[in-house]
Amino acid sequence: MKNEYFISFPLSNKCLALTTTTSLGNMAYQVDNGQNVKEHRLLLADTMSVDLDRFVFVHQHHSDKIAKVTLKDLGKGKDSFIDGVDVDALYTHEKNVPLCIFHADCVPIFFIDEADSLIGIIHAGYKGTLIHVAYKSIKSLIETEGIKIENLKFYIGPYRQMKSFEIDENAKKEIIEAGYETAIINNHFDNGLANILDLKRLGIKESQIISANLDTLTDPRFYSAYQKTPAGRLVSLILLK
Repeated sequence: MKNEYFISFPLSNKCLALTTTTSLGNMAYQVDNGQNVKEHRLLLADTMSVDLDRFVFVHQHHSDKIAKVTLKDLGKGKDSFIDGVDVDALYTHEKNVPLCIFHADCVPIFFIDEADSLIGIIHAGYKGTLIHVAYKSIKSLIETEGIKIENLKFYIGPYRQMKSFEIDENAKKEIIEAGYETAIINNHFDNGLANILDLKRLGIKESQIISANLDTLTDPRFYSAYQKTPAGRLVSLILLK
């Protein structure tokens, strides 16, 4: 599916995985007083031919929690940030239910288990990465849903890439203590690579992970909270067809 309002990613033909662009505008009520957010969301829903009442948004706060979305969760967070699901990662077996996270420079991680008809998405900001949100989310999923590691496929969406992410000594110490020393090169940090390292620690193979290699700081299609103004928020979402 091609559209100026978002970029879709080739994770699987059984799902739709996408990140909105600045052409659609700010998607988050918690930014810029939420101006025109409802209109932007309705336009996205219309473009996708999915009723906005079926969308599920997170009330994210850089946690390490994941939640299962069922039909009773439809519409959560569609009209208010605080009414979203109080986690930073979502998954579901339900079809035609967009699972949505917000980000600018943070890492969106899309995933699918085609054999079990399960999809999900993780919001991994700097703080969330340091507390291993991707590792904990997928580990929890494997334990609670009984899925097989080898059936999972991941896609790393647009985020602030290493060349754009310079760190100071305090951040460097934090990152090393969290176990991501190999994600630091010449005082620059690769937040996407750090999350890939955590996925590999679970036994996920490199062949199961694809990266878009898109930089939110340098690519004009995306917002960046680091230097760009106004710093809106994108939505990354995944939907099981």
